[in-house]
Amino acid sequence: MRITNNYLYRQSLANLQRNLGAIEEALDQVASGRRIRRVSDDPVDAGEAMRASGKLRALEQYKKNIGAARTRLSAEEAVLEQLGDALSRARELAIGQAGSTADESTRAVAKAEVDQLLDLVIQLANTEFQGSYLFGGARTDVRPIDPATGEPTDPTQPPEGERRVEIGSGQLVRTTHDAKTIFLDTGAIEALRELSSALEADDGAAIRDSLGRLEAAFDDVQVLLGDVGARSNALDVAEANVDAWAFSLTAYRSDLTEVEFEEAVTRLVNRSTALQAALMANSRILQTTLTDYLR
Repeated sequence: MRITNNYLYRQSLANLQRNLGAIEEALDQVASGRRIRRVSDDPVDAGEAMRASGKLRALEQYKKNIGAARTRLSAEEAVLEQLGDALSRARELAIGQAGSTADESTRAVAKAEVDQLLDLVIQLANTEFQGSYLFGGARTDVRPIDPATGEPTDPTQPPEGERRVEIGSGQLVRTTHDAKTIFLDTGAIEALRELSSALEADDGAAIRDSLGRLEAAFDDVQVLLGDVGARSNALDVAEANVDAWAFSLTAYRSDLTEVEFEEAVTRLVNRSTALQAALMANSRILQTTLTDYLR
């Protein structure tokens, strides 16, 4: 009989220890709101939670890439607008100096302003952004356009090439156009130089001829502006998708690892009740064992 009671006593102590551990776990859940504290608590859900965390880190990087791309696009948009304004002003000067009322002196004054516009456009082509040339293409450490000639700084390697960033799984977007596309292929620099030469030569016919080139360059710049706008919209859509995925994954991870406060409190109360029952049972067994010993 004593052996049986001793066995029951040991079993009761083991149950008591388990109940104490369960209460400690319940208290931790109430305090932290977390159901899983270590992988061993629930290996399957813990593994899923870690995979969700990895995906969330990737989404965070995509969001950073989107922000960087948007900043570069905003910088390019500002440059394109200034370029369009410069071409528009040059066209006004060309129209004013193409008529019969213009003479050598008025054209000389107009040439001085056109030359300033040309200098401005070359400065725009050589815009520096975050320590590199915004329109350098594949070579962002090389000044795209030579200020003295209006030609590529390195004729053997024109300032061209795309810079792309990943804004989603396998989804790449080009951040900015290059100087060749914006300032050379549109004919913007060449049109301004031709107008400057025509004004210097006091050649009305040449000034009128330059109007067509200026208008064509302006139209091409507007097309590029439209492309920048389209890419900005694509970034907005990509960011919305990233935010939606991040929200969904965060909720999923929370469901896996966190516990509702009410649920945690209920579990704590239940385990406290179980502990009290175990204590009472252990007390009765202890009394019985002591009585057997005294006999």
